[in-house]
Amino acid sequence: MTSTRDPEPGRTAAMSAPAELHGLVARANDLAAAVDTLAGELSRADPKGRAGSRLPNAAGLIRQAALELTESAAELTRATHRPVTFCRMGWGVCPEHGSTLIAMGTVTRCAVFGCGRTWEYKREVVPCAELATHRIVDADGGQTPVCGGHAAFACDSGGYVEPLTPS
Repeated sequence: MTSTRDPEPGRTAAMSAPAELHGLVARANDLAAAVDTLAGELSRADPKGRAGSRLPNAAGLIRQAALELTESAAELTRATHRPVTFCRMGWGVCPEHGSTLIAMGTVTRCAVFGCGRTWEYKREVVPCAELATHRIVDADGGQTPVCGGHAAFACDSGGYVEPLTPS
């Protein structure tokens, strides 16, 4: 059963964003190369290195921005290219323990002792990519397919949850 509401407004617009981000990555890499070229020319013109001494750092910062844009494109791709049979919640959880994630840099792990699950991205800010095993039914009859982790969280929050049955 599909949701009677769109739990992820803006999803259609977000689906085209990865291509736009990849375009920005290419432009940023071109800009970094141009800054490197200019830095080389200035260092030959000014052997004491005063002119353009900050340009190599600027090129590095531009490359770092390109890496961040690449990661953002990857996160958006994961978030927007999911079949309807996947959990429709807008944030990730541990599939077994629910809302127990801790992020350190770009690595996320479940905080439950002995779980051991880790993800190499900021899972808590990316829509859930787990298979839907339950559905949440709200007071108005709206239904949203969710994974086991989100189902456990909804139970804690007072939501009405039922397992999905095969069609």
